[in-house]
Amino acid sequence: MKLNLGIKAGIALPLLATLVIGMGILAVFNYTSQISVINSEAEETIKGTLNTAQGIIDGHLNLYQQMASLVASMPTVSESLSKGDRSKLIAEFLPGYESLKTRIRLNQFNFHRPPGIAILRLQDLERYGDNLAAIRRTIYDVNEKKIGVKGLEFGRTGLGLRGVEPVFSKGAFVGSMEFGGDLAPAIEETKKAFGVEVGVVISKEATTVAQILPEWQKSAKPIGDYLLFYATKPDLSLGILTADIIAKAKKAAGQIYIDQAGYEGKDYFLGISSLKDYSGTEIGYIFILRDRTALLGKIKKAQAINVAIYFAILIAVAAAIVLGMTKNVVNPVIALTKAADDVSMGKLSEKIEVSGAKGEIATLAKSIDRMRVSMKKLLE
Repeated sequence: MKLNLGIKAGIALPLLATLVIGMGILAVFNYTSQISVINSEAEETIKGTLNTAQGIIDGHLNLYQQMASLVASMPTVSESLSKGDRSKLIAEFLPGYESLKTRIRLNQFNFHRPPGIAILRLQDLERYGDNLAAIRRTIYDVNEKKIGVKGLEFGRTGLGLRGVEPVFSKGAFVGSMEFGGDLAPAIEETKKAFGVEVGVVISKEATTVAQILPEWQKSAKPIGDYLLFYATKPDLSLGILTADIIAKAKKAAGQIYIDQAGYEGKDYFLGISSLKDYSGTEIGYIFILRDRTALLGKIKKAQAINVAIYFAILIAVAAAIVLGMTKNVVNPVIALTKAADDVSMGKLSEKIEVSGAKGEIATLAKSIDRMRVSMKKLLE
């Protein structure tokens, strides 16, 4: 079906349609460009945050090892370990441990005799005599290599940060001492520094190999083949992290995995990085969640303002086009049409002049007027 459009509509509508389409494309381009830039910046921020989180963990490990080195160098420790004197170690260090447990959330302050036999756990005075070197690589290496070590390692009560140092008496190796803490302080420090939610998932296989107590495994929340070890917001983490997302992070092969997810009406950036234990084995992942809802809201608000500006520009351009066509095209054509009708009806006395006519329309007006003059001469 063909539309019988007038000159004004026939010219204005295609122009307006072109403007609408062009401004629509521009609006979409601006929006996607802003989202792309923000996503790129967010990815870099998330990668930096994850790397810093690993650095914070290393900082805590350095602290534990330095503390262990300091204590291991004390004459009281070397003498007591060489003699197996538990009571002297308890009297010397138990009060200090109680203070450190509160101030820096230290949860392990242990002494071992070769080849890794626990002689004293200040956090559990009744449990000693077991061979920790059989299940703890850090203690095994200190006994074998006689050097200090640090790293993430599983114990019977879960995953912790360990700093272990050898103890010598008169040049002879007499044992080792250990400081240990959990990951929570390092994770919470990351949250405080960057305003993100942080957590750790570990594989069920790693906990089985480490022979962690069943009570701990029962309290951890499962996510496929992994367990939520700790998170600043457990419910949010369990709502966003899925077995599929962790599988994608695993396919990243040691690279930081970045994704986006929604939960309870909010949008989040998600970053996942590999977490390795003291021996270099990948035991799970550290992840961060960054709320991007407010950021997207600002972008949408800015886009709405842009669309309003585009619409105002469109109206102004349309008005200018209509006014220009009315003055320079439509009105002259209407005047010419009336003049042509007058000529066709024999009204040949008045000269045809079109006010404001320019270019081709002015030429057409002159041609019609010459036709009027010619017809008038023929009729005379």
